[in-house]
Amino acid sequence: MRSAVLVVTLVSACGTDAGVPPGKLARVGDVVFGPEDVAAVSAQLGAYAQLRFAGAEGSGTLLMSLVDAEVLAQEAMSRGLGDDPRAQHALLEEIAAVYLSAELERRVPYAEVAADTAALLAWYAAHEDSLLQPEQRSAEGVTFEHWVAAERAQAALELGTTTLEELGEVVYTPLQVRDDREFPGFHAVLFDPGLATGDRLPRPVPVGETLLVGRLRERIAAAPAPFDDPATRERVVEAVRAPRLEAARAALLAELADRYPEPRAAP
Repeated sequence: MRSAVLVVTLVSACGTDAGVPPGKLARVGDVVFGPEDVAAVSAQLGAYAQLRFAGAEGSGTLLMSLVDAEVLAQEAMSRGLGDDPRAQHALLEEIAAVYLSAELERRVPYAEVAADTAALLAWYAAHEDSLLQPEQRSAEGVTFEHWVAAERAQAALELGTTTLEELGEVVYTPLQVRDDREFPGFHAVLFDPGLATGDRLPRPVPVGETLLVGRLRERIAAAPAPFDDPATRERVVEAVRAPRLEAARAALLAELADRYPEPRAAP
């Protein structure tokens, strides 16, 4: 592999290395990376990813990603793939994508939109119904390993000859959002609209490898997601930023079209 031949040099923990120019962080062959390159990559990440790669450790991870990508690129070039029109086209596409992302971030900075509280609150108020946190429910009851025993217990509860606590140890499930695909025989019963907290489940339901005979333990109705919830705020920021990015992209493409008009066809 080319990576065994390339000169790959990183600044050591003490901050110096003879193979890396002052103020830079790494060198792969003749290509040098500095803090500005790491910052450019970070600017292309979403808010959560920026938090993930924040600090010295995160910056080091991004730097290693740049180094690895450059090693692979130079390896491809050494094997003659750089002469392949498809590789050249893919490289141009990648460069264009990076340029577009960086330029849009410059024109519509994420941090600037995130700080525009008035715009965020206005969008949130207008779309509150689309930001609902789904209803959550949990059940409690006694578990059985076999259908016959579970059905007998269910019948006894319905006749009033016993109570749930008399059937055995009462256990409960965590609050959960309805998912009929994951829990086809359970959630259709648990999320019956007619059930109220404390109501008995109309039949035994499968929970894991057991059968639960029990009742609706807790119900939290669907409600608007709070504005200060990190996931909600991220969604609002992206929604507010989207039309601004589209406008900036259209303006940029128009500028490029004026600067680099398409050549006229020869008569």
